[in-house]
Amino acid sequence: MASIHQSFGFGTPPANRSLQGFPGSPGYQSSQSFYSQTPPGVAPYQHSLISPTDAQSSSTISHLPLARDSIDVAGRTIDKCILSDSSSAKLIDQLKITKEGCPTHSGLSPSDYPQAAQSCRMLLKQCGTMKRVPLPQELVEQFAHVETISSMGLLPQIGRAWLTIDSNIYLWNYRDGSDLAFYDGLSEAILSAGIAKPKPNVFQPQIEYLLVLATTVEIVLLGVTFSGDEIHVIPDPLFALPTDGAFILTIEASDSGRIFLGAKDGCLYEVTYTSDSGWFSRRCKKINHSRSAISFLLPSFINAAFYEDEPIVQIVIDESRRLLYTRSDKGTLVLFDLGENGSSVSRVAYMTLQNIADAAHNIVSTIDKTCFRPLAGISLIESSESPELNLVAFSTSGVRMYFTCLPFNAIIGAPLTSPVQRYSGLTLTHIRLPPGFSVSSTSQKPSNVRASYYCKGTSILSSPHADDTDTIWVASSDMFPFSQTLTEGFSVEQLDGRVCDIVLDGVRNSIVGGLKMEPPAVVVQHSRPPANFVILTSQPVICTYDGSTKL
Repeated sequence: MASIHQSFGFGTPPANRSLQGFPGSPGYQSSQSFYSQTPPGVAPYQHSLISPTDAQSSSTISHLPLARDSIDVAGRTIDKCILSDSSSAKLIDQLKITKEGCPTHSGLSPSDYPQAAQSCRMLLKQCGTMKRVPLPQELVEQFAHVETISSMGLLPQIGRAWLTIDSNIYLWNYRDGSDLAFYDGLSEAILSAGIAKPKPNVFQPQIEYLLVLATTVEIVLLGVTFSGDEIHVIPDPLFALPTDGAFILTIEASDSGRIFLGAKDGCLYEVTYTSDSGWFSRRCKKINHSRSAISFLLPSFINAAFYEDEPIVQIVIDESRRLLYTRSDKGTLVLFDLGENGSSVSRVAYMTLQNIADAAHNIVSTIDKTCFRPLAGISLIESSESPELNLVAFSTSGVRMYFTCLPFNAIIGAPLTSPVQRYSGLTLTHIRLPPGFSVSSTSQKPSNVRASYYCKGTSILSSPHADDTDTIWVASSDMFPFSQTLTEGFSVEQLDGRVCDIVLDGVRNSIVGGLKMEPPAVVVQHSRPPANFVILTSQPVICTYDGSTKL
């Protein structure tokens, strides 16, 4: 843009006149209207092009219409490019979900995965590269004395991987394998770990994060500080409270610092804390959001008759919509509403695995119902990708199932500026079959999927390959950003070890302020780093998949 201005004597564009916006965004201004105005501190338009002396020359004046025409052409060209960049189809339109409310399916047509040609497959491999990061040497030496590992996971909020051996936990930088730290102040085996932001005005300012550890008997909150790139875990617990017999299997925290726990008894718990204790309250306590208050007054054998334990193995939090989802080991999905300000919890709806499989089979009756169960995982669909769709679930056959929490009449055709509606249920809207289900396809199908992850059009699945090794399947729509149907390329990679966790490294922030719909990756590829997905294996080796989109 600057070269255009300089060639016609305008200098650089004013700082408050950005041409990087998209039509409809607050920062957007038509290129034509921009060039037609006089920049501050610059002489009027015709005088910036022609000096008083040159004005006497008819030959110079004759060039004025040509210069104006050139600027108009340049402005219209810029507008055309910006409009083209912002014309990608919405996800709900790519899935062909119409206002009639009929669920749809895709993946059976060869055009859904056109990379079957070897040339296209090689192109996708060029768009993503694998980097393997070994464990710190000090931790490798620990494995010589250990027969089993309790659990492993990733904490992308602080760029660390964690591993527990009995009652000890080890943390290290998963990007380069450096900065190994450990904590050995517990006496019981650690079942799960998580990270949370501290609530304001409760702890000293040097406490940047809370490391939440759950053992068989207690839940402990430890302070975490950083000195440069080095992590430090404060040995004295900030809070500790009993589990009361609940075996905590998963820990997830919201951006506001709320700490949620998924337990073996099928309940969703929350750990709350304050700076001071009162007459009738404790500084730190555990709240059960799955059972009513009256259930605690009933004998345990009566509760057992009404509540069937389905251990919660996964919790995901939708920050933009203030929603929380849980997945049980039996495949039941539960939706919780955190309220418009994110400070409450109410159970809204649930779907059992049988309900999900029946609904999926009704959508694609030609596919065996066993392909839709059990579930391997769930992931959010961010509001910047689709305001209408909320959740995607993966079956162990690699089938993707898209859900919405709004009624169809509220999501189809509604403008993006419509008032926010609270969510009322879970509805299956689309089935996406993985590669290999097309009649003419020669590709291998995913099977026995153990782990899954989805983010902004990229899906990653892991399935067993051989003894103690996994295969990952990467499917992405980034190669086809302006397709009117969901078109994806896919690639297959072999890993050393079993996949334990998959996360997105860091946070992908939208670069276009004021827009609710984020543009395709190909539009922003030169101004934003590519997505990096981190895969933790049981070797253990950390693989980072650089999902570059230099398309």
